[in-house]
Amino acid sequence: MAAIALVLMRRAILLLVLVGACDDSGLAVDGGVDAGLDAAPAGQGSEPTGDLLVNEISPRGDGPDWVELHNRGAAPIDLCGYFLTDAADRLDHYFPLGGALPPDPCPPLFLEAGGYRVIFLDGTALGTPIDPLHASWKIGPADEVHLVSTTGHTVDGVLFLYPRRPDQPADVTLSRLPDGDGLFYAAPPSPGLANPAVQP
Repeated sequence: MAAIALVLMRRAILLLVLVGACDDSGLAVDGGVDAGLDAAPAGQGSEPTGDLLVNEISPRGDGPDWVELHNRGAAPIDLCGYFLTDAADRLDHYFPLGGALPPDPCPPLFLEAGGYRVIFLDGTALGTPIDPLHASWKIGPADEVHLVSTTGHTVDGVLFLYPRRPDQPADVTLSRLPDGDGLFYAAPPSPGLANPAVQP
């Protein structure tokens, strides 16, 4: 019963995001005021609070979907302590970033300080050993991505709508601007590298 309630709540939140993003004419709106096609784009998500974060999302385009993680801290982070998921209510969508599902042992897999890691969301079946670069699920243009610790703490994430604007081209990603710190905006892809220093 609790699982059904979580699914319904997730769908209701996604519907609210979709309704809030477009008015009757299909133009992006921000705060209930018609932004029009010439207005500045609205950022999505919230600013990160920890050192390990979701930095860029590619939910459509040529090739598989992917998510880029970034360690903006001064010390390496062991990815064995984290999952990536697009559905907090579905255990089969929890992808172990260290390559092993608890309680199996997980040899340390560090993301260096200032480093980036791209995870391909291509529906690769989980095997033994697990490929830590290929998740067993995909994402859609209206979806969510969350970084969760093995203790159940949500570290970072975003519920997104892509494209945010009707005229947005398909060859852009949702990127934190500024890199590793801001909200998510449409930007040129930069997998494994710092996001471009462009003004949204």
